[in-house]
Amino acid sequence: MSASRSAASHDPAGQSADFVQLLREFLAGYTAFVELFAHHGIHEIPFAKIRELVGDDEGAVLYRMKEKSHALFRTDQFASEVVRHEALFDLALGSLFHEAMKLRESLYQRDVYGPRVALLREAADEESEALIVEFDRILGKSVSRQGEVVAEVRVLLAQTRDQLRRLLLERAGDRRVTRCLLSRKAQVDGTFPEGLSGLLQAMHGNTVTGLIEGARALLESAYYIEALETLRQAQAEPDAPAGEIRQLELYAEGMQAVLDGRYAHSIETLTAWADQEGHVLEREFARLASSVLGRLGPLLRDDPDAATWVARAKALNQRIDGVSG
Repeated sequence: MSASRSAASHDPAGQSADFVQLLREFLAGYTAFVELFAHHGIHEIPFAKIRELVGDDEGAVLYRMKEKSHALFRTDQFASEVVRHEALFDLALGSLFHEAMKLRESLYQRDVYGPRVALLREAADEESEALIVEFDRILGKSVSRQGEVVAEVRVLLAQTRDQLRRLLLERAGDRRVTRCLLSRKAQVDGTFPEGLSGLLQAMHGNTVTGLIEGARALLESAYYIEALETLRQAQAEPDAPAGEIRQLELYAEGMQAVLDGRYAHSIETLTAWADQEGHVLEREFARLASSVLGRLGPLLRDDPDAATWVARAKALNQRIDGVSG
């Protein structure tokens, strides 16, 4: 049994959508951390910036990631390799969260406590001197460890990303995952060393298959224009299956024509889609196309050749309905 099929077998209903949400959060969070470290030296990171990423409520992206991961993957039963990989990712993410909280606390002490201690020192009496000295010691220790904490956050960030990559490979059969990656190309390129193209190749065997799977996911969600753009990218890849891509393009063009109010063009294009040699209409696509064609009659009444188009739509609907039923 393949890894992706193993993942699907223990994946309860609704977990795929939750995993995609976690993936979106991770890509956004990873990108934000990379930009933070790229623009600020170890001792220049503003507390306000880290506060946006790390906290103990839903307003912080790292908190949302941790909670979603715990809900999805926390278990004491490691029945399969996939579950063990999920548990490792959850552990890595939890460790990243706690180390990042240390960084947040260190920056809070530096940016908030530090200035207040300085003000109090000016007005301190002899009885308060010992406490001020203790504050200075705590702040000094916190600042001295800041570089170590930042280094640990960097390491855990990369290790968590690598664990997530394993989960992505195991979910290669989930088109929603591929669609999410395609829709966030810049973030994927900045997160994974091999970039989107290399990640799709690792997941699907080659980049063009990944692009086609992503296009199918877009079609299933009625994002026809975006699907056409993805199919054009697939067409430019070496060894692209021209026939399969053309079939999907015709479906996308035909369904988009309905949304655009070009009903006659839609019937022509969906007929061409159904006429493709060696083409077995995909059941879900056929079901939706049949539903749309069945409602075109009243919309065609203003066409000068309405009777002809209504008859063609009815005939095509009957033909497709036999496949989708």
